[in-house]
Amino acid sequence: MMRDWKTRAVIAIVLMVAVVASGRLYGAQNSATDENRIRIGWVAAASWVPWATLEQELPDGTTVELVPFKSSNDELTALSNGSIDMAPVGYNNVAALLTSGTPPVTFVSGISGNGSVFLARPDSGIQSWEDLRGKRIGSVRGSTQYVNLATGMKAHGLDIETDATYVNMQAFPDLNLALDRGDVDAIVTFPPLSGEAEEAGSGVTVEEIQSEIYDGSFSVASGILANNTFLEQRRDDAETVLGAYYRQMETLRADPQRWEEEFAAVTGSSGAGIANALEREYIRAETVMPMSEIVSVPAVLSQMGIIDQDTGDQLAELLDYSLLESITDESAEQLGKNE
Repeated sequence: MMRDWKTRAVIAIVLMVAVVASGRLYGAQNSATDENRIRIGWVAAASWVPWATLEQELPDGTTVELVPFKSSNDELTALSNGSIDMAPVGYNNVAALLTSGTPPVTFVSGISGNGSVFLARPDSGIQSWEDLRGKRIGSVRGSTQYVNLATGMKAHGLDIETDATYVNMQAFPDLNLALDRGDVDAIVTFPPLSGEAEEAGSGVTVEEIQSEIYDGSFSVASGILANNTFLEQRRDDAETVLGAYYRQMETLRADPQRWEEEFAAVTGSSGAGIANALEREYIRAETVMPMSEIVSVPAVLSQMGIIDQDTGDQLAELLDYSLLESITDESAEQLGKNE
């Protein structure tokens, strides 16, 4: 299995070192900056475009600083030590960190679901799960895409290690190169990389597998986290930012092509296939936080040995529906909270 749980624990402990003094660091950094500026982090993910472009919906007098990161884990560290105020983060990342302690953060909204796309080479002969036997399948071990692949195969009577040849890559762009070269027969990746592979003709979606890729696993992906001190001291600002995100998400969701264009504008890349991915629900924009599904994430990770304990109960305690209730005029139960 990717890294063993001891390695995961070391990573989690390193992240938690930044947590201890988060309140003090937050106050020190915030006092030295424009009091109206809100620091929001993001990773260049197709499903997070409304978050990266929410300034279009902000009222006059509210300023955000968009801070780019390479991964959800990097964002989680920055949120914990108060370097940023809010950011989208994967539920799986927080589930892993909770094995070593509770970070001073709160989920205030959902942001994305789905996100895993199965692509096969046109000449691979793969049309069903059973066709994966003996094939070379690539992904990034430990990623959500890897989890969805491994659990999907298990749900259909296949073992990722013994019934196929699993090919691990260090980074997702490497998967496209491997598929194009023929080093693998299929990959599991995410938009817009999946769209780029389709556009290049090196990969095609396999509908039977794609429609069942989340079997035995989870389709929830990420939510918006807020630093707890920021949330306590500047709750109105948090609601303003979340409201702007919600309006931008609604605007872009109604126009998938514009969503793709906004991704290209903010990242400088083509964003190929994002509109198609939205229309086919390969990625899903959602502000709801379905608690029962979210708490299943650590259960799956624990069963796979990626984390050493099920942190579902602790994860549930980090879900706060109150800002969403105010913005949407819907109840917490309508937004996903369990009775």
